Amino acid sequence: MDQNRKQGRGQTRAFTLIELLVVIAIIALLLAVIAPSLQKAKEYAKRTLCMSNARQTGLGLKAYAQNNDDNLIPMRDQNGAIEATTPMPWEGVVAYSPTYTGVSSRPLPMHLATLYDLDLIENPEVFYCPSQPRNGSYPIPYYYDFYTDNGRKQWGTYFPTPPDAGSGHLWVRTSFNYWTYGKKRVAQLHAVQPLVVDNLQEWEVIPHRQSRISPTLDADRGVPNPRAVPLGVTALFVDGHVSFCSGSEIFDKTIWPLANGYYNGPGNNRTAFEKILRVIAGR
Repeated sequence: MDQNRKQGRGQTRAFTLIELLVVIAIIALLLAVIAPSLQKAKEYAKRTLCMSNARQTGLGLKAYAQNNDDNLIPMRDQNGAIEATTPMPWEGVVAYSPTYTGVSSRPLPMHLATLYDLDLIENPEVFYCPSQPRNGSYPIPYYYDFYTDNGRKQWGTYFPTPPDAGSGHLWVRTSFNYWTYGKKRVAQLHAVQPLVVDNLQEWEVIPHRQSRISPTLDADRGVPNPRAVPLGVTALFVDGHVSFCSGSEIFDKTIWPLANGYYNGPGNNRTAFEKILRVIAGR
């Protein structure tokens, strides 16, 4: 009797299959509840860093203006010509254009890259938003990365074959869009006009989203995938302050064409692009 009792006490009761399935179901439920919060926290951290990058960019632009009699960095077209014609908005993301070699056969620094070239910004990583996708599919991702060009260490994503294939361009691009509204001096702009914003070239490249799933428009319904609707836009204003600007008006489908794509986005439509900037400015 005593021996049987001792054996009973030493036995370990195992989980039944049903109990194991219940535990797994509870864990899965907890993960489903926690995952969205973790995703939001991750995006919030990236958004904070994005705003910090924009703020540092603003300090560089302020230093440039102080050193150059209140002048803005000139807008250039894709070939490096200074406002020969009014540039398209997408050209505001171009940092270097090797179609203009500049000094010592170097690619010509353009727009925000001018700050790096003049040592007003030490690390060009500040010209990029950490929420930008890094996949290699079109549309072109815009993220910070080093690469070597003709022995000189350059930076940023580059586009070796633009839509007009065969032209020989090798554009280095930032994920922030620089825009001067056709003005040449800071005093000609309003304090609350956005001077630098997240890349708004087309719907797919807007960085801050509820999720990173298929950010394309739903062709059947003619509306954006709701889970991929952008959360807002980081904007650096002329007076130097930075805000994360949200609101359905920014992403109004009348501004963002349903026939989405490179040639249909605000990046190739100055009127639509500046309308978005006016909404961001609240004017």
